[in-house]
Amino acid sequence: MEKTESILESIGDPIVVLDFNGDIIYLNQSAQQLKAQIGKHRFNELIKYPLSLKHVREGISVKSIFKEIDKNKFLIDAFPYENRCVTLLIRDITRFIELEEKNKKEGWIVTISRLISNIFHDMKGPIGGIKGSAQLLKEDPTDQELIDDILYEVKRLESMINDITLITKKFNLQKEKTNIHMLIDRAIKSLYSQYPEMEFERIYDPSLPDIELDREYMLRVLINIIRNGIESVNGRGKITVYTGISWDKVYSPKGDKVFIRVKDSGKGVSEDIIDKLFIPFTSTKKGGMGIGLSSSYKIVKEHKGILRYIGNATFEILLPYKE
Repeated sequence: MEKTESILESIGDPIVVLDFNGDIIYLNQSAQQLKAQIGKHRFNELIKYPLSLKHVREGISVKSIFKEIDKNKFLIDAFPYENRCVTLLIRDITRFIELEEKNKKEGWIVTISRLISNIFHDMKGPIGGIKGSAQLLKEDPTDQELIDDILYEVKRLESMINDITLITKKFNLQKEKTNIHMLIDRAIKSLYSQYPEMEFERIYDPSLPDIELDREYMLRVLINIIRNGIESVNGRGKITVYTGISWDKVYSPKGDKVFIRVKDSGKGVSEDIIDKLFIPFTSTKKGGMGIGLSSSYKIVKEHKGILRYIGNATFEILLPYKE
């Protein structure tokens, strides 16, 4: 025991050896200091708590037993020792948890600050466009092209605000039978005039059934995904949209979902961001807010579908067509 005590004294954390009656056999110096710090009553409450656990009483090692005494928080590792005794290794994690909570709060402050900064950064573009067009409109109030530019920029601002609020708000889907190809065509048509240098290719499966979905919400998803592809190639490239029945082994093994794949001619999403793609405020674009994909993910999920990035510059939407 003398050699064992020498080893235990060299350990910086409190070590306690006690029998299953709760009688203390040994305390190292750190354990004695802890006893003096929190008081005899609290110390006894701390060291006797593991004895109430079934595995400990059966002589099985149990690690990371959490115990809170007043405002102090501890993790205890319990190890069998000789006959009908147990050794406790006690770690005071109070300060660690306090630092963790502080870091979380600071992290939220940074996140919110970054969000506000990104929102204002993204809104500068539409606001600048509206301001410039309005000034020119003074010279010729009948210029329809300038009026269209102003309406387009206002629609962009409205879309940004809608995406921001959609992340947190609850919404009710108004589902109706919909031809998904007509909805894709509407999405492409809404973007075509804005990006005249883009080429759009459609490879549709004409046998697809109509799907029960909320047309306006799903249209927003399609516009978000297609625009994301367009912006990844700086408005000069090709977007290909594929549709068909999915036989994915994990998500559609019974062939009860349709797929919509949107592929752009760019390099694809960098590997360091793939795992965070659909987390709010994570953007694939420099200076972007990162809310378009997040809101799209939520809408698809509400439809009991899947939105994912499958590599090769391709996003895939899976939507159920069989209840």
